[in-house]
Amino acid sequence: MPEPLIVVANRLPLTLRRAGGRWTAEASSGGLVAALTPVVQRAGGLWIGWPGDAPGDDPEGRAALLEAWERERGFAAVDLPERVGRAFYDGFANDTLWPLLHGFPSRAVFNPETFVAYQDANQRFADAVLERARPDDLIWVHDYQLMLVPALLRAAWPGLRIGFFLHVPFPPPELFRILPQRDQLLVGLLGADVIGFQTHEHLGAFRRAVQQVLGIESRIDAIEVGGRSIALHARPVGIVADEWDELVDSPRVREHVAQLRRQHAGRRLVLAVDRLDDTKGIPERLRTFRHLLATQPHWRRAVTLVQIAVPSRERVPRYAALRREVNELVGEINGAYGTPDWSPIVYLRRSVSRPELAALYSVADVGWVGSLRDGMNLVAKEYVACQREDPGVLLLSEFAGAASEMGEAVRINPYDTPGTAAALARALDMPEAERAERHAALVSRVRRNDAVSWARRSVADLEQAPRDRALSAASAGEPPVAALLDAFAAAPERLCALDYDGTLVPLAPRPSDAAPTPAVLELVERLARRAGTHVAVVSGRSRADLERWFGGMSSLWLAAEHGALVREPGAADWQPMRQGAGSDWMPDVRAVLDHYLARVPGSMIEEKEHALAWHYRLVEPEFGEWIANEVAATLGERLAGTELAVLRGSKVVEVRYAWANKGELMGYLQSRIGPAAFLLVAGDDATDEDMFARVPPDAFTIHVGAGRTAARYRVAEPAAVLALIAALAGARPADPLAAGALDAVGAQAAGRRERTARTRT
Repeated sequence: MPEPLIVVANRLPLTLRRAGGRWTAEASSGGLVAALTPVVQRAGGLWIGWPGDAPGDDPEGRAALLEAWERERGFAAVDLPERVGRAFYDGFANDTLWPLLHGFPSRAVFNPETFVAYQDANQRFADAVLERARPDDLIWVHDYQLMLVPALLRAAWPGLRIGFFLHVPFPPPELFRILPQRDQLLVGLLGADVIGFQTHEHLGAFRRAVQQVLGIESRIDAIEVGGRSIALHARPVGIVADEWDELVDSPRVREHVAQLRRQHAGRRLVLAVDRLDDTKGIPERLRTFRHLLATQPHWRRAVTLVQIAVPSRERVPRYAALRREVNELVGEINGAYGTPDWSPIVYLRRSVSRPELAALYSVADVGWVGSLRDGMNLVAKEYVACQREDPGVLLLSEFAGAASEMGEAVRINPYDTPGTAAALARALDMPEAERAERHAALVSRVRRNDAVSWARRSVADLEQAPRDRALSAASAGEPPVAALLDAFAAAPERLCALDYDGTLVPLAPRPSDAAPTPAVLELVERLARRAGTHVAVVSGRSRADLERWFGGMSSLWLAAEHGALVREPGAADWQPMRQGAGSDWMPDVRAVLDHYLARVPGSMIEEKEHALAWHYRLVEPEFGEWIANEVAATLGERLAGTELAVLRGSKVVEVRYAWANKGELMGYLQSRIGPAAFLLVAGDDATDEDMFARVPPDAFTIHVGAGRTAARYRVAEPAAVLALIAALAGARPADPLAAGALDAVGAQAAGRRERTARTRT
């Protein structure tokens, strides 16, 4: 059962208009509305936003209509006084934030009074949420107009689960720091539990801005602030592809497609769909098209550019100047190259209905997205979704967020007029087989990463927020060594469960590099030989690895593949923790992982008996984490409803049986060994949290390294774990064995750092 969802955005999906003496409702335009409306409807949620025109000569009728919207549609209105709305939206949001976030600081207007209106409007949105929210609601705030809302909600109701998604780019910190109100906006966003971005480039820019402006360090996927852990995600928004399928197959669209083909018979059709905005690169596109006609005359009368420019922010002065510039360019080009029976450019400065747009998408030989800067640009995905037989080519600006995931498009630099013209000519001349191959890859990705999938993953992140807060709040300090040694000595039976990678040995770029030194092996065996002491090495490694390193120690419990396989002390054979585990699922999962192996240089696949693992320790860190999210999400969707689970570890995504986890293994060990008065559990990543959760609260649980954990205690590195093992095993601080073990670990870590440095060089 989905949890209650409240979406908070500047606009409602419907906009009120006063026409002919009565109130009317028209669908709001824009990618945010298109992406979120079906998600909210399917969840039965509430959408809070601005409804449109302020009260006129019929305020009672308007109020009644808005009440009906909330009651019947789940659309709750936030009314803004006209003065506040204009200064908030036209002023700070679009005269200041919009150009700055898109990387055009020279176009930004810095007026302190408009920020006062921005604060006022954000408070009104927050108040609207607080009036309607319940304790178990998920609050999902959207976009640059409402960057203060998360902190306002957090201050008023600390326990709320709050997410924020930025649909536009986040600029490099050297640009963001220009903004006088930079501190307030960053603090506003840090009120959220989860902050989402379209691309990892935007996420990384945000992290650097937080560090440079607020002095707060962060991890690649989280920021710790005031005892809270704020998750960071790069998750590109998608479209609802099924709705475009239905449109393309509808009789109305098929009829319009036939009409367009008759109208443009014998000519190639190039389509561009934009809001009339200076970030969309419309003048640059028109000049490029003029360059094509001037330098390659054979395209005259052979190709038509359909440019749709949806009016936007008509009251902002610079948009009027842009409108004049575009009108003049269209007139010049059509006047210079047009003929009585052919206009090079068909220019529509108006909104276009979805059926009309679907028809244009379907017949266009080239879809041209030439943004100078864009958070995502869903036009690229809509065009791909509507293409069917004999598909066309997507011409895509490298400065649109969509370029990060649509690698099969023909990429362009919209500032490079000759280069983009050459790319357009190449797209128009592209052979059918190449077009079909590119389109097949693009449409598969567009359908897989659609708006519903994006929203489901984002909402799941938000549902996880309370658990993350609980882990973050756990006070994991240094272990009390003296008390731990006393408890160990007093206990008649003891169980020590030790992870391997990152706990007994440092993490290494390649799994094969992380072999234990003789000193480490001797320390572990010495501990296991102590009377009444049971030691289990619990690892995600294969049994071949553990057998190679620890196989000669008859006193040890060994658990491979997170507990799928277990070898008891003194036993010659390994046994599955559960019987009947097959491997017939592996070829299908291997095919998915092979796709990412080819796509991500430096990644590798490890095949085990009951698991498959995709390692990315050698991949560039930020890119690796971003792709790992996609790998885990793709596999999670494919394996939903099976007995398999997708596991995120330290630089690894692994598929294994859900029951093969270290928490289940702890239960198995305790059932086999019997009650132990002393329990020590040590590990370093998410797989070890299952162990920490399975043991009694008074167990000595130790997390190695940074990050959120449910463990009671924390140490910095494996050397500290080995020092503790040495003490438990009876090796005195001056004991050469203990000193040798720590020296060996130090040498291992130094070697790893040297190899990593060489790899980066």
